[in-house]
Amino acid sequence: MGEETRKLAELKQFLERRIEELRRELEALEEISKLVDAALSSASFVRASELAARPQAPSAPPPRKTEAPPPRQEAPLSEAVITSRSTGEKLARVVVYPSKVEIVLLKEFSASTPPFESFFVRKVLEGYKRKDEDLVARGEKSPGEGFDYQIEEDGGILRKVVVMNYGDKRVVDEIKNTLRWTLEKMVEYARGQRG
Repeated sequence: MGEETRKLAELKQFLERRIEELRRELEALEEISKLVDAALSSASFVRASELAARPQAPSAPPPRKTEAPPPRQEAPLSEAVITSRSTGEKLARVVVYPSKVEIVLLKEFSASTPPFESFFVRKVLEGYKRKDEDLVARGEKSPGEGFDYQIEEDGGILRKVVVMNYGDKRVVDEIKNTLRWTLEKMVEYARGQRG
């Protein structure tokens, strides 16, 4: 009976660990689902046939060369450090200015590590950019006011992401939330590659 009891106790421990793993996985999947829903609702869907049928905007005349004034330093509106919820590790610093958001990576991340390009860039950043491009095409925003971003890399290592013309606090909050999720998944992916 002692051997059978020990095996049952081991099975119970295994089941409890597995249930907890599945519970965490379900929570992560629900969070991902919410983020994807938010990204989808903010992106505009246009069929390729509709895009082809749209009249092309006339090209703007070439800009005249003028001496640009030196850039003004903006005072930051807020600053936050994004940390991993599981390890507490500092992943990135997000500084919000009136006209831009600067994301400085505090850990080395390869630009090719999933899901940076596939989710954060293509779904989140490009989603906002496409939405604003549509507003510009309809004349609801001027060309210089549209959402845009730059990604700075050094030898394939992400250094900084700068988001220009982000709009409002809701967009900043979504960028922070999706960035945290993306960076946490990148850490997990990198650990899995090493292990």
